[in-house]
Amino acid sequence: MTGVVGVSVDAGDVVETAYRTGYKGRQYATLRIGNALGLDVADASPEVLREIAAAAEELAAWAEARDAAAEVPNQVAAEGGVRTIGVPYQRDRRAA
Repeated sequence: MTGVVGVSVDAGDVVETAYRTGYKGRQYATLRIGNALGLDVADASPEVLREIAAAAEELAAWAEARDAAAEVPNQVAAEGGVRTIGVPYQRDRRAA
């Protein structure tokens, strides 16, 4: 398969490896990500598997930086003695 596949991975999705024995005892390995995605790695070289692991680590670092950046406004406000105040929002059919 060639192309791009979009799959949403949620925080509660289980990431695991699955192994099975097929025809004439051939071993199959799959990286399972939730119920939506399985990556067959039976014929992947160790180098490719390490590249996948490195890419996952890079994504983890990106997610940590994203989450830390989202906390900055709250931290700045807390240091200045300001609390976040919610403003009620009401939908209206009229244009602004």
